[in-house]
Amino acid sequence: MAPAPSCNSTELLYPALPGDIEIPQTVSANSLVKVVEIGNWEPTQNPNSIIVPGAMRSDRESIPGGFTKEEADRAEIEEAKLANTPFLRVQSDTACKVYWPSPFQVCGEIRKLYDSIGGPTSFLTFPKSNELTNPDGIGKRTEFLNGFIYWHPSTGAHTVSIPATVVWAEHGWEQGIFGYPITSDVALGDQWFKQSYQGGHIITRNSVPAVQAGIYGQIYEKWVELGSQNSALGFPISSEFVASDGVGRYNIFERGVMYWHPEYGAHAVTGDLLLQWAYSGGIEGVLGYPAGDPELQDDGWYRQAFADGFLHGKQLSTFFPAWDEFAWDDSAGGEPGVLMSRQAANYDKGPAGGNKYTDQVVLETEDMCGNEIILRRGWYNSDASRKDKPWGYDKIRHKHGVFSLWSVSTVFENSCINRIEGTQQVYEEEVYQVKCDRLFLNCEQTGQSFVYRGIYERNIYKPGATEPLGLRTFFPVHNEGTHGSSDVTPTWFSTDIPTLDLW
Repeated sequence: MAPAPSCNSTELLYPALPGDIEIPQTVSANSLVKVVEIGNWEPTQNPNSIIVPGAMRSDRESIPGGFTKEEADRAEIEEAKLANTPFLRVQSDTACKVYWPSPFQVCGEIRKLYDSIGGPTSFLTFPKSNELTNPDGIGKRTEFLNGFIYWHPSTGAHTVSIPATVVWAEHGWEQGIFGYPITSDVALGDQWFKQSYQGGHIITRNSVPAVQAGIYGQIYEKWVELGSQNSALGFPISSEFVASDGVGRYNIFERGVMYWHPEYGAHAVTGDLLLQWAYSGGIEGVLGYPAGDPELQDDGWYRQAFADGFLHGKQLSTFFPAWDEFAWDDSAGGEPGVLMSRQAANYDKGPAGGNKYTDQVVLETEDMCGNEIILRRGWYNSDASRKDKPWGYDKIRHKHGVFSLWSVSTVFENSCINRIEGTQQVYEEEVYQVKCDRLFLNCEQTGQSFVYRGIYERNIYKPGATEPLGLRTFFPVHNEGTHGSSDVTPTWFSTDIPTLDLW
């Protein structure tokens, strides 16, 4: 089986997502964070209490942090004043302090935390404000070049990084749903950070694009129940969005999505279940909201309930990237395999002569006579002028309307090769619709049927390939059974149980 697509560790690729989902707009931390060359910072030795021309620290050293000479001299005078105030020396835990060349004072619990993380040599660098009172009239904050320290009597003092403030500000700062921070940033490895607040959590990472994600409520609780970042979902990469119907909510994760609805609760969709659900139209499609968690069946498939039906999958932890209609394109330069899209450019070559988007296996089974059946992602673009014709799951879905992998597997597992045409195995059987209740206890025929034709490439023929292409296409034969002349397979094939036997 082909491995999942590989990409640079700092390059963020989105999983297969329904078309109505909003892609988060994030800001690179590199564009927000001020780079300050500090070196080995130390307090001013024997600071002057008045300006002495030519004898100030600013006359001897370069001034870091973008501060002016006037500000640096004010800072030195403030250092002298604080050092010569006996009461402030005695009350050292609550005393204020100035960090040259910044003229602003950092005080009390905020100062204690600032000193404990390295003061100006920390990620915050220098203060750019005195201690400020927050709009609630209770909490305090000090602003720094690269972040904040917030304090509240109920939560204590905590740092807030610039990337975290992107999310926090969007949600109303401490007066919004998140409230005050209750931890500083906690490093989770591989540049991921998590900060907890009274009402939720903010996850950040300086990837491309950057991750600035807020998560809370039942979606957060479900994520923790599933194993947090160690689950099939991975980390959240978006804040919570309102669903397209105005009722539900969702977060996007590294390898999936989680939806919440007041009727169905919070449920994750990952792997090939997400791929199929995205291709079915998501909450606006024929299946609607996820209504349950995946459950392992006796046949080895996982079945997940949705508001209006079921999907079956086997690769719940596999990353399937978002649909890319230019994943394989020969229109530029005349040579097959020219990668046209930015996403496709991240993929290495695949075993079937394409790349690791096109050659990723979405289904692997055997026909009734023991012949291997492999369905790869393939690609699809409606431009019929392309020399290297679309093929695989993307074509089967976008041209012929099939999204259920379980339905494709079912018909092949009950079929044998009908004939051989060159290097291709041709499958052709009549498929009947069977309608069952939600518990699959009572099933009956509907009288609807069509003849499917599956074209399977069994030879290795592409340059550099080590494995066969597999299933090229799957489509309804015109005017057979109750089907007309459409190239689109009936929707019931993907939503109901297909059978090759009349019950």
